[in-house]
Amino acid sequence: MFNILFWNLKGHAIEDYVIECIAENDVDIILFSEFAGIDFNKIEDGLGKMYVRVRGIEDDIKVSAMAKVTICMSSIQQEKRYNVYKIETVLKKYLLAGVHLEDRRNYKNSDRIDTIQHLMADIEKTEDTFTCDNTIVIGDFNANPYDEELLSAYAFNAVLFKKVIDKNEFTNFKGEKRKRLYNPILHYISENTEMYGSFYLDGQSQTSYWWCLDQVLVRKVLANNIVNVQYLKSVGSRDLLRKDKIPNKNISDHLPLLVNIQEV
Repeated sequence: MFNILFWNLKGHAIEDYVIECIAENDVDIILFSEFAGIDFNKIEDGLGKMYVRVRGIEDDIKVSAMAKVTICMSSIQQEKRYNVYKIETVLKKYLLAGVHLEDRRNYKNSDRIDTIQHLMADIEKTEDTFTCDNTIVIGDFNANPYDEELLSAYAFNAVLFKKVIDKNEFTNFKGEKRKRLYNPILHYISENTEMYGSFYLDGQSQTSYWWCLDQVLVRKVLANNIVNVQYLKSVGSRDLLRKDKIPNKNISDHLPLLVNIQEV
């Protein structure tokens, strides 16, 4: 099993939560956004030096990562809003993009779509360079599954149903052939499990209250390898939600996203 965790930390120094979350879920790769308050050395020490921070080219970035020392992971394309990594485990090679797109409260959809178009161009170029399409995109998209940023053929081009991408890996829109991504999130959102989303926002005239801003997308080749996608509501015995069942902003205003992928 290949386990990936993404967590928008809201700038808080919550190393103890991060350490326990990683150990509890046997996480292989951890990506962070809004991580300014975190001491990575403290996390490395707390995990017995079994994990190491993956350094990029610059420090002024929105996404940073850590990985098990047994995994070969390197940053190969870095921009302010995203980081593309090459990963080698014992069984597979992956391309992983960690993203934190522009805040939907302060930026327009077009700003996020512009960033996505640059990201997808970099991903497609990297897939060709390394002849690898085991591609994973994970992070805070600041967009919901049915938003234009996810669905548009000129953005992530992400389909929400596995049968669609199984039938056709490409969108052919106005004569232009574009490769799809698969977004599994609808399969895991449930009233029964009370997994509603990763971020809570009210006080707007039109709102779903719970927002699925933190998501994972994969290419067709990995669509059937996803075992589980989960917004974690607790770490050990400690709840990440307040008594009224919304994220405790003293910890973070986002719930961590855990993705389990079967390596075959």
